[in-house]
Amino acid sequence: MGGNKAVLRLPRSRSGEPGPTLVDWAVTRLAAVAAVEEIVVAAGDFGAEVGSVDRGLGVSVAPDGPGSGPAAGVLGAARSRPGHRLLVLACDLPLVPVGLLSNLAASDAELAPAAEDPGNPRSMNPTCALWTPPALKRLAVRIEEGDNRLYPLTRCAALRIGPVDAGRFGDPEDVLLNVNTAADWERARRLVERESGRRSRCAGR
Repeated sequence: MGGNKAVLRLPRSRSGEPGPTLVDWAVTRLAAVAAVEEIVVAAGDFGAEVGSVDRGLGVSVAPDGPGSGPAAGVLGAARSRPGHRLLVLACDLPLVPVGLLSNLAASDAELAPAAEDPGNPRSMNPTCALWTPPALKRLAVRIEEGDNRLYPLTRCAALRIGPVDAGRFGDPEDVLLNVNTAADWERARRLVERESGRRSRCAGR
């Protein structure tokens, strides 16, 4: 992407007016989940301020944990709140609906990832998932062993894995669109503009 994805701004409306950054967008969606009590932004080298949320929830910033990439972010949040269940949402997944997040939060699995196809572990996304202490402990061990990948844990036989079908909330390729390229970003912008226009039409009736 040529820069920090977290500070990219989605359009506020069909006019293309700049809206929230991707990190603020993720914070707002997490805050809309009734089960969420607090929000921790695993910052990495992210330097911009994180906006407040309407529900009166605490929003804090934590440094990355050991390892690298998303695993370091997950463990950074886990170390700042030991013993807690974590509802993880990467900021580069801008189209995840609140309904999907709420279903993840309600899971009794030890690791509950959103999935394009719940029967296929390779389609499970551990950066949009509920992580519990047993899964976080296994992640910490993997990182100590030098493996920073999250995805192998979705196939861990020692954990109770409970994937949640993203297709229940829309086209799974849209719902779990991961912004990694300029083309992904343009697609995400178009989908957000389309959704904003649909909401505006409904509000005007």
